[in-house]
This record gives sequence, C-alpha cells and structure tokens, in this order.
Amino acid sequence: MAPVLAPGATIGIVGGGQLGRMLSFEAHRLGYRVAVLTGGAKDTPGGRVAEVEVAAGYDDDQALERFVDLCDVITWEFENVEVGLLGELATRAGVPVRPAGRVIAAAQDRVRERRALMAAGAPVAAFREVTTATELVRAMEELGPPVIAKRARFGYDGRGQVRLTAVDEAAARQVVGGLDGERLVVEEVVPFDAEISVIVARGIDGDVAHHGVMENVHVDRILDTTVTPALSVPPGVTASALELATAIARHLDLVGVLCVEMFVTGEDLVVNEIAPRPHNSGHCTIEAAPTSQFARQLRAICGLPLGDGACRPAAMVQLLGDLWGDGSARPPDWSAALADPGVHIHLYGKEEVRAGRKMGHITCTDTSAERALERALAARRRLGRRS
Repeated sequence: MAPVLAPGATIGIVGGGQLGRMLSFEAHRLGYRVAVLTGGAKDTPGGRVAEVEVAAGYDDDQALERFVDLCDVITWEFENVEVGLLGELATRAGVPVRPAGRVIAAAQDRVRERRALMAAGAPVAAFREVTTATELVRAMEELGPPVIAKRARFGYDGRGQVRLTAVDEAAARQVVGGLDGERLVVEEVVPFDAEISVIVARGIDGDVAHHGVMENVHVDRILDTTVTPALSVPPGVTASALELATAIARHLDLVGVLCVEMFVTGEDLVVNEIAPRPHNSGHCTIEAAPTSQFARQLRAICGLPLGDGACRPAAMVQLLGDLWGDGSARPPDWSAALADPGVHIHLYGKEEVRAGRKMGHITCTDTSAERALERALAARRRLGRRS
C-alpha cells in the first residue's frame, strides 16, 4: 500500500471553483498546503484560499509542468478537462493522480461513462450514440419519443441537452447542425419517482465508505434542494443504492470521492451519471457528518482513514445569482436568513453575479429531514431583496 502523505505536503487541485475552495479549507485544517490549477481564470474561489494559484490553461504545457512540480498528489474538483498531458507529466514526475485520469476520462464522456457503468453491472437508461441527423431520427424511433439528446462530452447542469418529443427530421438536423461534428448520446426518458445520489469515498487500501442516500430536486436542470436521509425511497431501494455505488467505486478502482446520481423507479434504480469528485448534493455533510465529503476526499487521496461520515438529518438549498436581482448586484439580506441560529450559509466568493450561477448554499440540520428542509427553505425566502 502507498505510504500516507503527511501534513505539510502540497495538494494539487485541478479546477478553481467552489469545490476546490471547500477542499482547501479541509486541507488547511490538517496542515496541508494547496496549489490550484484554474484553467486560465485568476482570483478564483479556490485560488483565493490556496497557497498557490496557477492561472493557466489545462493545455499549457509549461504551466502544467510548474503545477506538477508544486504537488505531492493531484486531485480534481472539475472533470471537464483534457487529462492526457497532465497525466503524462504527473507520471513522469512520479506524482500520484487520484482519482486516476482514466476515471476522469470516463466521467467526462457519456458514452465511456455508460460503458463503464454497464461493465460494473449498473443499470442505465437505453441509449444510442449519434453523429448525424439520420442517426438521431433512427434513435428517436427506436427509443421513444420522447428522448433526451445530450452532448457526449463536457456537459453539466443540464447544458448541451434538449428534450425531443416527436420524430422530426427537421428538428434532428437543427440539433445535430449546432454540434459542429460533436457526438450526441440519445437516451430514453426515465419516468422516475425520485432523484437520489450516493457519495462514496474509497481509500488507497480499498476501504469504501458512504454518507447514506441523498434525495435531490432539480429546477431548470440545476440542483435546488437536497435532503438526507431520502424522504421517499423505500428501505430496500436505499440498501440497493448504497450497494450499487460501492460496486461502481470498486469497479473503477477509485481513490477519492465519487457521486453516483440515480433515478428511483418503483423498486428499481437507474444510474444517471457519475462525478468523480465532491458534489453539490453532498454539501450538507459539512454540518451533518463528523467527516464531510471534502474531508473524505482529502483523507482518501492522502492515504488516511476515511472517518465517520454518518449524517444527521439535514437539508441543503442552493443559492443562485437570481437572488441578487437584475443587474443591481445588491446582496441578499444575510442577517434575515441567519436569524435562525441553526442555519449555515456558505458563499463561494464569486464576484460576477448572474442568473443561474451557483453563488452559495444554505444548510440546516434538525431532528428530521423534513424539518431541516423547512428551515433551510424559510431562510432562503427571508433573503428576499431589500427595498
């Protein structure tokens, strides 16, 4: 087994967003240093709290060499990057990358992702890979309609997706024409009863641990609320979801953290997608669990014990840029939200405010998930714009 990476070492984080910011807080708590590779942006949420911010593109070979030289281990807060060059440089320098680049490559491509899931024995929605309008029409005829057409690579928060409700060649040509030769994955629409996620961590020694099952609600394809434990999932399905997420982590030979998003359909499960990093639906673990998803990511990649991730009943609600209003950039009334002493606000330090952008989240714990959600939603409502 690989040796433990002791405090004082430098954690390299690919991506400069809020997930890297929260991971950096955990790293500093244990005395690690942090270097962040941002992809080119400066003064990023993650870069603001790291010791070093490398504000360079993911294809900048000189910057990548400098970043690798700074790091004792490299991990991810964002998977939509080209991993080849970074992996080559890290291998040459003897710096471990956790999770491995092949896991990231699978997660960023929907075709690879589904093949990896099927190889792990996970149920997925019926799908077709298409590149032409004729193939898209054939896929719609075979799978639906309706179907969901998604870009095969680099999609998140519902971006690059369209719902097609009829077999229409003109519509198919329009969809494919906007892709500039990119591939699509066309999936059947799954009539689900609930959306859930399981966040698992797997250590260097193969130990696997989870935080339980989270139940999620999306609005306009962006995660809006999460509760744990799940409110509308039968106990047998909960057990199956935990077993399935564990099996996927082991099949991928994961070292790090993995979010497995699933649809619940009666007593069955369908895996929607995976994210080999901390996830929005796990934010409530910061207050709800002795060891959060971020602490577990750090522990896993450094070879430390994964810790206790059992969650108290909790809820998370997302804070989007819409709360700031149209163009005024006036902050919400944080004092009103914090009038409830059990409410926690996490802001990501993003200067540019725009509708639909994730600016922060609220969490609350209570004696039940229902009560925690009520309080978190009430706090968000109290943020209302000042007159």
